[in-house]
Amino acid sequence: MDDLTLLGGGRILPENIRPLLELLAMYAGSGSDPDEWEAVESGLVGTDDAATTGWYVHALQGGAARLVVVLARVSDEDVVAVRVWGDEQAGLGERIDTLFDVGAMYRMTPP
Repeated sequence: MDDLTLLGGGRILPENIRPLLELLAMYAGSGSDPDEWEAVESGLVGTDDAATTGWYVHALQGGAARLVVVLARVSDEDVVAVRVWGDEQAGLGERIDTLFDVGAMYRMTPP
C-alpha cells in the first residue's frame, strides 16, 4: 500500500459494510461477487480497531481504480471502522467521503 493514498475513512454501521463495498467496487470498475462478501464477513470476525494487526484488508481491483479497504470492528460499539486507500489520480476522494457521511448516519439498503 506504499503507493496508495488514504482516500477516506470513518465509522459506519455494520449493516452498511456490504452496500459500501458494493459502491466502492462500482467506483473501482469491478463487479461484486457473493463469494467476495462471504470472505469479508469471515474476515471481520475477531477484528479489533484497537489492535495494530487486528484489521481485515480487502482489495478491489477494477478498470477505473485500485482500492484497498481496511476494516475492523470497534471495541465496545456497534460500528465498524473503515479506511479506504487508493490511487489519488482516480479522483474518488470526495465520493468516498460522502459514502462515509451517509453510512454513519443512515442504513443503506438496496432497492
